[in-house]
Amino acid sequence: MNRISAGFLNKLYVSGKIDLSGEKMNATVDIDETDDKILHVLIQDARANLKEIAKECGLSSVSALNRIKQLKKLGVITGAAFFPVLDPLGVQILATIGMETDANIDEIVEFLKKHTHLVEPSKSIGEYDLCALVYAESIANLNEKIDPLKRQFEIKKVVVNVWSGMPHMTYENIDLRPIKK
Repeated sequence: MNRISAGFLNKLYVSGKIDLSGEKMNATVDIDETDDKILHVLIQDARANLKEIAKECGLSSVSALNRIKQLKKLGVITGAAFFPVLDPLGVQILATIGMETDANIDEIVEFLKKHTHLVEPSKSIGEYDLCALVYAESIANLNEKIDPLKRQFEIKKVVVNVWSGMPHMTYENIDLRPIKK
């Protein structure tokens, strides 16, 4: 059996909710090679049908369904994600914003929700107190959102990294089984 943190997968495999409460999910669940294969199939294509999943994992459809239900029950699978192409909608910039601040993180997140196309806010440990993934129409539009943010919340440091293109979600190199010590 392999051990995997349900909290890690909750973040990796698309939770439909963003939890900024600071509470961490510490439960660890046991998965075997077959569960690992199922998770990789779903990471590659969350809309894969049961028959495809079963074939890829060498299972019957009923067995695959039962394992998926169990992974959901354990909180390992929490939902699916949809990654739209936003260029046709006029949203062409994807950026990560790192912020160092003593201000209330929840208030900053609310500001970002109201004034940007916020994708993922995340409290951080390290150089930044908050990292946010946002979309913007242009660099100028992104700057227009960041300037009031800095003023309103007296943010000490803001670092913006603009992605050179949209992310390619390639998870095939992720080993879901923890390293044995």
